Amino acid sequence: MTVSGGPGPFRLGFLTHVHGRGRPVGAVYRELVELFVAGEELGFDGGWLAQHHFSPDYGRLPSPLLLLAAAAQATRRIELGTAVVVLPLEDPIRLAEDAAVLDALSGGRLQLGLGTGGPSTPAFGAFGRDAARRRELFAQARSRLRDLLVGEQIAGTDGLRLHPSAPTLTSRFWDSTTSADGARAAARAGDGLLLGIGPAASAQRPLADAYLAAHLAARPAVHSAPAGARLAVSHGVFPGPDRLTARVDLAPDIARFRPYLGHFGFSPDLDDGAALDAMNVHHGPVGVVIHSLATNPVGPAAVSYFIAAVQGEAGAAADLDATLRRMELIATEIAPALGWRPAPVPVPAPVPDRPTPIGPERNSR
Repeated sequence: MTVSGGPGPFRLGFLTHVHGRGRPVGAVYRELVELFVAGEELGFDGGWLAQHHFSPDYGRLPSPLLLLAAAAQATRRIELGTAVVVLPLEDPIRLAEDAAVLDALSGGRLQLGLGTGGPSTPAFGAFGRDAARRRELFAQARSRLRDLLVGEQIAGTDGLRLHPSAPTLTSRFWDSTTSADGARAAARAGDGLLLGIGPAASAQRPLADAYLAAHLAARPAVHSAPAGARLAVSHGVFPGPDRLTARVDLAPDIARFRPYLGHFGFSPDLDDGAALDAMNVHHGPVGVVIHSLATNPVGPAAVSYFIAAVQGEAGAAADLDATLRRMELIATEIAPALGWRPAPVPVPAPVPDRPTPIGPERNSR
């Protein structure tokens, strides 16, 4: 089943987990803003950031909304996504306040991806949360977050409400889950489903089918692809001169992912090329990448939002210039071959006249 979305068959985003091992973190963050500017100029529909707590190497960004605020000020059109905020570790009121401010600042461009935090299990104790209850905590926090953003009175107060409110933001929730029950819950809530880690055929496709079936069941008057269903998937996309070069560049990522292969029914002893395929990393010459994406069971043709992970953990895979070149190939050759069309580049806003200063500067004349 295919769902519609965006200016073509699918919307196109880029994703980074925020690497840059051994580099000053401030420089890494500033380069991320450059990625958003470049993504907007290339016509990408959105840029997405992952959240990781207490991670000095892989995943160095604990506060994605703060960085997205900087990206919002440097851009005018591109959507600003989280993939994902670990919701069970957040205070719903504070998250709602920050998200509402960012959405107002950016003109309604926030796409709020929310997750239960399976990979973040070691961090739960630091926040005083029980990792065994993460799905229950997620459901409770998502419900409260929705109520807060639409302006419901806050329980236990004398009529207090969130300010600013952001009622339209609730239509831009994306749930990330690894369970069919979670996928069905996202559909019933009217949220989008954001698919991440796992093989396309054995892990992602069943979740997509569960989501779409539940969405259709919740709206029985619709007899085709569920109206309003929002299905997104993130795959690695690393075009290059050949597949071997990509494998060498991505060696740290392959090593980090190997322990997960057994969870998905693969041998941890897979060669590097097979491991990348199991990780949904499309790599090699442009033509090879196009074919790999076109034949993937949860590729761009099967979703409304395709999000290309464009940065690896270290070396050439994490280098800014190499990342920008990958993004250019994705936007100019790969995605258009699959039916995507870039969004128009926004016209720069006129620069306002500088106001006459007041205070000491003016009085000193």
